[in-house]
Amino acid sequence: MARASTLPALLLALPLLALSANAGADMPNINPGMWEYTNTTSIEGPQSMPQQTDTHRECVTREDLEQREEMLEVPEDCSLNDVNMDADGVVYSMSCTDPMGGTMTMDAEMHFHGDRSEGVMRSEIDTPIGTMNMRVEIRGERTGDC
Repeated sequence: MARASTLPALLLALPLLALSANAGADMPNINPGMWEYTNTTSIEGPQSMPQQTDTHRECVTREDLEQREEMLEVPEDCSLNDVNMDADGVVYSMSCTDPMGGTMTMDAEMHFHGDRSEGVMRSEIDTPIGTMNMRVEIRGERTGDC
């Protein structure tokens, strides 16, 4: 199974991951400023969980967008695969392993629209009690200056 600390880190890193996907890519269609991200998570499997929503804010600067490759902090037990990015979005996959042998595979996509963004992440997590499927819908909106 994926480490307990890996999943929250991935959820918080998703907007940054989208920015940092490919150093050679076009500048993302994201306007600098204060951004508010809302993640809606649902988990189905042997221990399904009710849908949960989390909101956080962060300042995205022009420098962040220009140096996006430095923003990515892929968790230690994970690898980023198949990254495709252009100005209007990114599609990527990630796989993680737990030291005890469990795995998590994730496919995600984000779309950039200047002052807003949206995307979805789908992951399959192998756990001792069975496979869990997680879906996270991500919505971002620029709320003003930093």
